[in-house]
Amino acid sequence: MLRVEIDIPHPVETLFLLFATGGVLLWMTWDVPQSRKTQASIAPAHAASTTDTEIGGDGGLAHRSPDEGGPDRQARMLALRSAEDDARRIRTEQAVLERSEEILRYELKILEDEAVRSGDDAAVRRAKEKLLSLLADERAAEEQFRQTLREMWEAEGLSATAVVGSPGIVHVLWPVEPDEGLSATFHDPAYEQRFGIPHNAIDIPVPQGSAIRSAADGVVDTIVDNGLGYSYIIVKHEGFATLYGHASNFFVAEGDRVRQGDVLAASGGMPGTPGAGTLTTGPHLHFEVIVGGERVDPLTVLPARQGLRPVQQ
Repeated sequence: MLRVEIDIPHPVETLFLLFATGGVLLWMTWDVPQSRKTQASIAPAHAASTTDTEIGGDGGLAHRSPDEGGPDRQARMLALRSAEDDARRIRTEQAVLERSEEILRYELKILEDEAVRSGDDAAVRRAKEKLLSLLADERAAEEQFRQTLREMWEAEGLSATAVVGSPGIVHVLWPVEPDEGLSATFHDPAYEQRFGIPHNAIDIPVPQGSAIRSAADGVVDTIVDNGLGYSYIIVKHEGFATLYGHASNFFVAEGDRVRQGDVLAASGGMPGTPGAGTLTTGPHLHFEVIVGGERVDPLTVLPARQGLRPVQQ
């Protein structure tokens, strides 16, 4: 007898994805005929009070656009979007965990290069010890990567809702000087290949502890200090928002009004140090621009810098 064995990685997450997607699709297909039956049953009761413009040629209710009278439809669309987001996050988590050892060894190399530049630095030694302990404990490493992903997704949600006003002309200045180029560009394929996650920002390498300045006038919306996890600050402006990731220290408070060029925080990003998390390209600023709830390439709104090029990693 022919026997076929199929090896499914992460079976629990895969089954959850299948059940969630199937449940939403079943709900959507079941709910449509039920909604039509309900409309058909209430149509005669409303016919006497319905205006001429609401009555179709066959005496029934006129066709309505999908956006009208659609709380059920909106609920179905939100549920489908939530299922799609869950599916995307499960795929991303799997991709990151598959690369966990490779990522940790890459970050150890960053620390070794930093040790050569800075000498026998205590912070670098502690960071190396932390990464080596994660390499020796796969379960602890996976939990650290999952935690960083949760923190990044939380930042994604908070920054999308920070935007106020209608999008207009987005005018921003560099929050740090890109004297060393960029260590990752917007939607950088090399970054996604290394870390397993899309990069919706630019990474600007600067020395650890450099001053991060507000890219435009605005109000400090959110400050999240996750200790050794991913820490960030969100500033809302007129019609857009900016996010400054891998901050190691903060010099403003939520609700503060800031002017373009004001110092917001100190940069971080060195693996194993405050604000860095477990997905980092080394000491740098992770900079995002959010317009209409969507991230845009910061290079399209920042002043052009001649000779700016990605740093070879």
